[in-house]
Amino acid sequence: MKKNYSLKHAALILLQCLLSTALLAQAPLPKQWDKRFGGSDLDNLYSLQQTMDGGYILGGRSASGISGDKTEDSRGKHDYWVIKIDANGIKQWDKRFGGDSYDALYSLQQTTDGGYILGGYSYSGISGDKSQPSQGSSDYWIVKIDASGVKQWDKRFGGSNDDKLYSLQQTTDGGYILGGYSASGISGDKTQDNRGDDDYWVVKIDANGEKQWDKRFGGSSDDYFSSLQQTTDGGYILGGLSTSGISGDKTQNSRGNRDYWTVKIDGNGIKQWDRRFGGSGSDWLNSLQQTTDGGYILGGFSSSGISGDKTEDRQGATDYWAVKIAANGIKQWDKRFGGDSYDALYSLQQTTDGGYILGGRSTSGIGGDKSEASRGNWDLWIVKTDADGIKQWDKRFGGSDDDFFYSVQQTSDAGYILGGFSKSGISGDKTEDNRGDFDYWIVKLGCPPSAKVAAKNGRDLCQTGSVKLVADASPGVKFQWLKEGYKIPGATKRTYTATDTGRYRVVVYTSRGCSQVSDVITVINSCGKIANTLLISPNPSYGIVTVTYNSNTAGNVQLHVYDKTGKLMFSKTEHAIKGSNNYQLNLSNLINGIYNLQLKNGSENNEVKFVIEK
Repeated sequence: MKKNYSLKHAALILLQCLLSTALLAQAPLPKQWDKRFGGSDLDNLYSLQQTMDGGYILGGRSASGISGDKTEDSRGKHDYWVIKIDANGIKQWDKRFGGDSYDALYSLQQTTDGGYILGGYSYSGISGDKSQPSQGSSDYWIVKIDASGVKQWDKRFGGSNDDKLYSLQQTTDGGYILGGYSASGISGDKTQDNRGDDDYWVVKIDANGEKQWDKRFGGSSDDYFSSLQQTTDGGYILGGLSTSGISGDKTQNSRGNRDYWTVKIDGNGIKQWDRRFGGSGSDWLNSLQQTTDGGYILGGFSSSGISGDKTEDRQGATDYWAVKIAANGIKQWDKRFGGDSYDALYSLQQTTDGGYILGGRSTSGIGGDKSEASRGNWDLWIVKTDADGIKQWDKRFGGSDDDFFYSVQQTSDAGYILGGFSKSGISGDKTEDNRGDFDYWIVKLGCPPSAKVAAKNGRDLCQTGSVKLVADASPGVKFQWLKEGYKIPGATKRTYTATDTGRYRVVVYTSRGCSQVSDVITVINSCGKIANTLLISPNPSYGIVTVTYNSNTAGNVQLHVYDKTGKLMFSKTEHAIKGSNNYQLNLSNLINGIYNLQLKNGSENNEVKFVIEK
């Protein structure tokens, strides 16, 4: 199978894949719903992700006993607390994991087997759900659970001092990469001495949680890790903040008090390059991601004025600060977003239109880049930009008290899910009263279901030679016909004449920036025989996809996913019935890029290209 695409061809495929998001960036999406989850004490959400069934997994720490939304008693002072909800925010189950002391979850991800990997740090010894003793003060603690939240195994990694995990990801080999910072020397699971007070510490484990290697990166002072991602070359990008000068693994001097610090390593943990970005004040990196051009987007907050790598003056005490760099770490641009007070970015993501969604918390009123007044003290604040970092819109969500933000993600319906924790009662944008001290709080943005459209009149090409496909849409709206998930060039008429077999849809854009895709129309051929057709959606996606396949026969089919070099990245066997089949695949461990899905049914092969963008 040939998998070599030129950059021009790849760009064309990506452009064709941007189904309904081209107009979404022009205006903020409306809020669909918000949900609060908590017990009688403190509950802090730090991580969330959309799941392969269209719902969401939420994770953080909890001090609550059985109360409110919490169904299991506390193990110690704080425990990991995981909640699974459906696509409408309705709770399906919750689970608590902890030992006899303090355990805090900061990162989670759905795994390719449909379960979940949880990561954070623990002060507990062997007790409760913790099966290994502490190595030092605090250790990395990983818990693997199945799709129902039942624990499968747990692992602890640490040295003789403090080791705190803040980010993890399943890797393409089925294992996991863990990242945080460490004050430990050579001891326990740590094989390299510390450089300064705290250093980045990365641990690679296999699918069963067994350590494969660990690496430390740091300078002579404090280096605090925040985020990592596996990259398209099989290596990893690491990010956080540094107070170190040129020393140890740090090759560039400090700009100010604190600077962004990124480290690129290969698949074996060997450093390839490092870069520092900062101004004369304090700059704190919280989130990073590889972008579709092979570079990286970095985000956090800054108190620096125009100085060093910062080209725009601050608006208030601290502002969001986004830095775009090339694949070799060279800065391409930087942008600042803020109001007249404190604005702190904690999460960012490249969106399917090539732009970016930035999320954090804000105490600013109307002014600067902030278009809406504060609800309480701290509010959730998101900023949408284009591919060059130019602001398109911003939106604030909050109640009358403190609302803290930690995670944003674009969803499969081209909306957004926002997550953090809230002390507000029913007020402002919050529709449910708080349970205790702080509660988990999530906000879903997207188009209302009432925006759906219909399409009709699929026929047999054998009888007619062509088929007229009609969209039921009110006058004045913009729409586009799609075939197998790709836009049909120039097909913006209400009636489209199809001359090929396949699966057709129409996407309609409403005046509020929302869009909806119609049901599928199947065009058949050869005197009533349904063509074996293959469709993957959403496309692009962040990795959770639905494969739709029309089959003429019943039996087993093989699903294979290849990267652009032809390397097999995923394989699964499913059963097909005669007619329409739907298969859900979790490909969220794959890195950004263009992939080919091949479905084999006996001697017949069907293929479709798709894009993963996170």
